[in-house]
Amino acid sequence: MRNVIQVVREALLTNFRELDNWFDKEPALLDFKPDRDQWSIREVLEHITLTNYFLLLIINKSTRRALDRKRNGHAVVLPADYEEKFSQIDVISSKSFGWVRPEHMEPTGLKDMQEVKVLLKQQYAQCMYNLSLLKNGEGVLVFTNMSVNHLGKLDIYQYIYFLTKHIERHIRQMKRLEKEYEESAVLI
Repeated sequence: MRNVIQVVREALLTNFRELDNWFDKEPALLDFKPDRDQWSIREVLEHITLTNYFLLLIINKSTRRALDRKRNGHAVVLPADYEEKFSQIDVISSKSFGWVRPEHMEPTGLKDMQEVKVLLKQQYAQCMYNLSLLKNGEGVLVFTNMSVNHLGKLDIYQYIYFLTKHIERHIRQMKRLEKEYEESAVLI
């Protein structure tokens, strides 16, 4: 179980650290849109905060329920396919499937970048706090359904891992945007 928690912790650290680097980029890059219907890096970062907000609502509630269940004597037992589920979640970071996002997770593009940066730091801290509360395996006591890519029921560790893979997916998107930006600058 400690290995699972460590993997999730490292994924959080790596991905949130990577996000932090994007705030040091030049404003022209952050605002660059290859097409009108595509997001800028600024909008991608805002979208990540919106998605994290809604995922953390579920993670926070599930954490409270898991701690209650542990206090009430529920035993921590890992399902047989436990490791396999993490492999299924890994696919989330790739562009190998379509993903229809809910309207309430659409960025406005109007949020101040400093506010977005602060939100991401708070969300990182909240994820780490939840992991610290679930240090003895309590995260497997509550499952929540995840409809994205038909993942099914995820425990809290898997849900937080999903959050990191969603971030990773968008880091790749921002890297593609950066490459397009650099290529468009060469053409000018």
